[in-house]
Amino acid sequence: MQAKELSINPNVAMLDTLVEVPMAWRSDSVTDSDWLHPIPADCVAELAAVLELLEAEQMPMLALDPAEYGLTECARMMRNARAQLDYGFGVVVLDRLPVERYTIAQARKVFWLLGALLGRPVSQSIHGEMMVNVRDTGRPKQIGIRGFRTNYPQRPHTDNSFNHCPPDHVSLLSLRKALEGGVSRFVSFYTVHNEMRARFPDLLPRLYQPFYQDRQGDFREGESQTVNYPMFAYDGGLRSRYTHFTIPAGYQTAGVPFEGEAKAAFDAVTSIVEDPSLACSFTIQPGQLQIVNNRTIGHGRGEYKDSSDPSERRHLLRLWHRDWGRRAYGG
Repeated sequence: MQAKELSINPNVAMLDTLVEVPMAWRSDSVTDSDWLHPIPADCVAELAAVLELLEAEQMPMLALDPAEYGLTECARMMRNARAQLDYGFGVVVLDRLPVERYTIAQARKVFWLLGALLGRPVSQSIHGEMMVNVRDTGRPKQIGIRGFRTNYPQRPHTDNSFNHCPPDHVSLLSLRKALEGGVSRFVSFYTVHNEMRARFPDLLPRLYQPFYQDRQGDFREGESQTVNYPMFAYDGGLRSRYTHFTIPAGYQTAGVPFEGEAKAAFDAVTSIVEDPSLACSFTIQPGQLQIVNNRTIGHGRGEYKDSSDPSERRHLLRLWHRDWGRRAYGG
C-alpha cells in the first residue's frame, strides 16, 4: 500500500493553557481516594434482586434495560462515577461486586446493566462484539493482534485510537486476576499536554496534525488499512488518540517514511507518556469495576503470568461506551 504524506492544517484549534488538578495529576499527588470508590451495599442488594428476577425471566443480556429494574442506588453510583470520569480524576474503580457468587452469565448481565447506566455500550469490532473477554489467547504480539488478547505488556494508550469514533469511556469488570503481574498503569493526557508545552513547545503543534494509524485488521473489504487523525484535538476539552504501536505501524502499512517533525513529536510525547513520575498504578482485584475516560487518560498494563489451570487464569470483561453516532463499530 502506498500513500502520500499527510496534509497540515495551520488553523487547527489547540489547548493553549496550563491545566491543573483534578484532571492533570502526577503520581506524587495521587491518593487511593482519588480513584477508589466503594460500591454501596444497597447497590449490591439491588443487583441481587434483579438477578433473581432475571433467573425467572431468562432475558438475554443485550435486551436488558436498567430503566426497567428500579436500580436507584446503582444509577446514583454510576452518575457519580461519570462525573469523576469527565470532570475529575478520569479513572474510577468501584469496589466491589461479589463476583464469586455469580455465574459468568450473571456477571455479564450485572456488568451490562451497570455499564448501560454509565453510558451507551457500543460495538468493539466489525463483528458486532458488544462485550469482550479480556484474557490471554496465546497469540503473538504483531500487527492485527489486539493487545487485550495477549499477556504482553501494553503501554499507556487510547483504546481503539485507530477507529473513526473511539469510545469515550472504557470499563472492565475483573473476574479473576493473574497469578503474577498484570499491574494497571494510567497517565493523564492533560498532564502529558502540560509537559509537552513545557518541554517541547515547538513540537506540540505537530500533535494536533494527522498521523497514520494501522487499523489492526478491523476494517471491511474495500476500506483503507489506515486512518489519519491527530494525536490531540481540542473542542473545549482535550481528546487524545495515542497508541504507541499503531502509529509507527500505520506509517509502515501506508508505505510512508516515519521521519522528520512527525517522528520527533511522536518520540517526545512517548517519552512523557512513559515517564513513571506521571503514572498511577495498581492491580485490579476480582469484583472491582475499573472505568477510564478513554479520551483524556492513557491506560496500560504490565506483562502477566497466568495459572496453569485454565479455570484460574486472568479474566476480565470489557465494555466500550459512546453516546454519539450509531452503536456499530464505525459509528
